[in-house]
Amino acid sequence: MVERLFPEIATALLFLIAILCMIALLYISTKW
Repeated sequence: MVERLFPEIATALLFLIAILCMIALLYISTKW
């Protein structure tokens, strides 16, 4: 069950991390 759901969870986590990184970059670029 966990092994079957792991790829979806991993892709979702990578997607969230990418969004957070882009938001952080936008925040830093606007702060400077």
